[in-house]
Amino acid sequence: MEIRKYVAIGDSFSEGYGDEIDGEGPRGWADLVAGRLATAQDVPVEYANLAIRGRKIAAILDEQLDAAISLAPDVISINGGGNDIMRPRVSPAWVSSRLLIAARRIMAAGITPILVSGANPSGVMPLGSVMQRRGDALADHVQRWTSAFGLPYVNN
Repeated sequence: MEIRKYVAIGDSFSEGYGDEIDGEGPRGWADLVAGRLATAQDVPVEYANLAIRGRKIAAILDEQLDAAISLAPDVISINGGGNDIMRPRVSPAWVSSRLLIAARRIMAAGITPILVSGANPSGVMPLGSVMQRRGDALADHVQRWTSAFGLPYVNN
């Protein structure tokens, strides 16, 4: 599959927040993927990163998903839910269901979704073990349905 257009949506993890390169600003994993796609294929790749730090899954779907689809890319990577699962009343299963809705909308537009699990900052967070369990539960939910649909899933 040749990828000529790639769009990333999500929260700070996809945006590249915290991945600053001296003198260049943020350069996160999605930026590196876009560059590697162009190098590996030896063709230019149009790339847009619509991710915004702090966004929860509902905002990602409301603010970024339609904009990403309207760009008619070959691939949309989506990461989200980390900001949601920090809230005690939000279940990882609910977050996973929202990611599934996004994946279905992306596929309905004829675009390949790539689901990406979030970073794991639990080692430096208050209640880190709780966050670790919630993050693992979210990753498990997403892994199950991406496997069932044969979708690409990058589990960090």
